Amino acid sequence: MNSKLVTAFIILAMVLTSTTVFAGGTQEVKEVSSIADAAMALGVTEDELRKALGDPNQGGPDFEAAAGKLGVSADKLEKLMKQVGAGMEESVEVEPYTLTLNGIDFEVIYEVFSWEDLPEDVEYERQEIVSLTAEDGSIHYYETVYVSTGNLNWYQAAYLAQEAGGYLACPTTDEENSLLFSLVDDKKYFWAFDEEGEHYGISIGPFLGGYQPAGSVEPDGGWRWLSGEDWNYSNWAVNLDDGVIDKDPRDNTQPNDSGDGQPIMGFGELNEPVPTWGDYMEAVGTYGLTRSPGSSFGFIIEYESNPM
Repeated sequence: MNSKLVTAFIILAMVLTSTTVFAGGTQEVKEVSSIADAAMALGVTEDELRKALGDPNQGGPDFEAAAGKLGVSADKLEKLMKQVGAGMEESVEVEPYTLTLNGIDFEVIYEVFSWEDLPEDVEYERQEIVSLTAEDGSIHYYETVYVSTGNLNWYQAAYLAQEAGGYLACPTTDEENSLLFSLVDDKKYFWAFDEEGEHYGISIGPFLGGYQPAGSVEPDGGWRWLSGEDWNYSNWAVNLDDGVIDKDPRDNTQPNDSGDGQPIMGFGELNEPVPTWGDYMEAVGTYGLTRSPGSSFGFIIEYESNPM
């Protein structure tokens, strides 16, 4: 079986494999199909629910502990999350296929969507387009997409960027990188781990157009741009250990391939919004995965001509 498909099944199994014993008979729980629905049924925010369930990289959720944090019934929480997982199963089970992005082929298992066919539980806002004139006189245009639900992965975002007539933004100079970061220099664009967990609150920011082809030497070999431009500039995060921007006591220098396969990238990897980059697991933010390994709340589309 394709290793990516196995990974998707493992993540889904975190929610589906536990057994619930209900005291005093069957407990009625409203049917739900997303983690947002589950949060509403529990009377908490989606962010509160995700934080209570904990870091998906640390194994299946402890429903008793999570329920204690939320002040809700552990039985109800577990049943709701099993419903969410069951409702998402169809989206996860996608046969491996070739997805072509800007003329580059990727072997994926992720369902992609057009702008018109985006599921209703993907909420987004497309921001005003800005431009940058390069030293050679060429003008590129940039559109930020804020995904408040955080449920699109890199491939799904890249497909939307391509459908719009561009590609995920590829900062090839410090000036361009600075402009792109200025468009997303807001905590709402950055998903963060729990500061009390093993990842110390580091964040995942908006996706950029860098990728690592299959078979590249880890942790930093082979990185390329979707635009086809040469990889002559990089701005990977470096370890700071300053207790403010970098609260993670581990060496946080990027790329580090810490997730046993991190072939996509974006801003982030520190505790505050930063213009530096991190490499991420490709399942981050995947639509249909209840407990994907983190989220990204946005991406930036780059155009080589004015799309307006």
